[in-house]
Amino acid sequence: MKKFHPMINQVFRPLRKLKAVTIVFSVGVLLFKFMLYMEIQKTVDSISWNDLGVTMGYLKRCALLIVLFFGVNCMMQYFFRILQYTSHYALVGRLFGLALEKDCSFHEKNAPPVVLGMIKDDSKFISDWKSIGTITVFFNSMTLAAALGILIRYHALIALFILLAVMLCFFLTYRISKEIGKQTYDLQVANSEANQQIIDDLNGFRDIRQYRKESFFSGRLAEFLKRDALGHSRRLSGYYAIFTSVYAMLTTTLPVLVILAGVVLILRGQYTIGELLATFALVGNLQEPVMALSDFVNQRKQALAMQDKLMPILERESADYSVKEAGTLQNFVFHSDGFCFEDGKKILEGLDFEFARGERVVIKGESGKGKSSLLNLVSRFRSAKGQAVRMSYNGTAVEDIEPGAYYGHVLQAQQMPCLFRDTLQNNITLGEEYPKEAFDEAVFAACLDDLIRVKGADYLLEANGENVSGGQRQRIGLARILLRKPDIMMLDEPTSALDPEMAGLVAKRVTAYCEQNRIAVLLVSHNDSFERYGTGPGEDGVQTVEIGK
Repeated sequence: MKKFHPMINQVFRPLRKLKAVTIVFSVGVLLFKFMLYMEIQKTVDSISWNDLGVTMGYLKRCALLIVLFFGVNCMMQYFFRILQYTSHYALVGRLFGLALEKDCSFHEKNAPPVVLGMIKDDSKFISDWKSIGTITVFFNSMTLAAALGILIRYHALIALFILLAVMLCFFLTYRISKEIGKQTYDLQVANSEANQQIIDDLNGFRDIRQYRKESFFSGRLAEFLKRDALGHSRRLSGYYAIFTSVYAMLTTTLPVLVILAGVVLILRGQYTIGELLATFALVGNLQEPVMALSDFVNQRKQALAMQDKLMPILERESADYSVKEAGTLQNFVFHSDGFCFEDGKKILEGLDFEFARGERVVIKGESGKGKSSLLNLVSRFRSAKGQAVRMSYNGTAVEDIEPGAYYGHVLQAQQMPCLFRDTLQNNITLGEEYPKEAFDEAVFAACLDDLIRVKGADYLLEANGENVSGGQRQRIGLARILLRKPDIMMLDEPTSALDPEMAGLVAKRVTAYCEQNRIAVLLVSHNDSFERYGTGPGEDGVQTVEIGK
């Protein structure tokens, strides 16, 4: 029997107490509900005794049971919903954490919208089953068993008739729910593909517009929706129609048949009016269990199917890193006989260079020759596995160093860094604590001191830095990396969004900061801003690496 992934089971272990409390209250709901039905039967039948005192006693007990049932049901529903929400948010948080721990190759294959769909939408099926699904199965199974037990006590023949009807309906709804689960899964897949197609097309709207291809792309999406999404929706609608019709049979036809059979038995003196009323109420309690049990049994299969979609996140890489601490940089060596892309394009052929702590290396070359790819290889944003590329940090192969330890010494500032919706200070510190002096030094070196003086460190940045300029965004990224004083700092066109005067000032201050803290700089730049300052191993103070020659 297929099981849930250990990582998923681990998420739900802390929720066992909450689940147990919910189960306890659900048992209380069942207990007071069926006690109430039995008291109602006794109350109605006591009328024929012409003893007002006895009837009033039953009525008081009914009133007490109604109050108790209401209170316990409120508590059960409260914990039931809390368990559902808590479980989903706990799984979402865990999956997001696992996604962040994934290698860069994972995020290259899976765009953010796809990962978001896995984390938020697909996980909902799993969390619902692992939390309220099992409780629902338990609750409805107990309801079915208790109701049938009381019905047998009243009249075995009617109980047998109801049992056969329930079994038939359960079999039908089980088979239909199975198809509904399959079609729902296929519809989810189709919707995900449609969402991705819409995002891809919107990202290319400039080309779509200028080549006047609006009708082609809108028609392509309409054809996909009609062929896939709408096709699954139609089949799903048909199965739901049958499913709800079976439910209508349980809610309408079965109670009517029970009443007719009960009237015949009353006329024969084999049944009482109180027992008939209680039977009618009990039959009403059989509808939900029959539908819910068949539905939730298939929901487990659906949850397991969704787990398969989440396996790229759940599966951990089996990398075994022999070096857990990189140590302070002494020497870094890069050697490449060539890096080959999937399309066959080859870059970085015959490239060798090395540098030590505090030195600067400027990477030059024509566009498309692999300057940014080189930085991404050193940063391990792009895997060198299976490539003719060798890198060593202090004589140790880079791929043997645990990534967390490696990033404690090697960092890359993105050409256009990602800014989060948070304060200016938190976008630089990313939630870490630093001495004010260290923070101020990094801010000054990145030429952000004027912005902080005017806006303040608590200035709220919008997502992607929509309320700051491109140059300010670049300098925030610079301050973020400078504050951490890595042994190796990689910069990819760090002043591309700055005017010449500001670019020169940034280069001067960053160079002085790196020399003071002995930070090795690996730089890609189309201007000589950084080459004009400082000293180094080359004739002009900088080691130059030419790519593509």
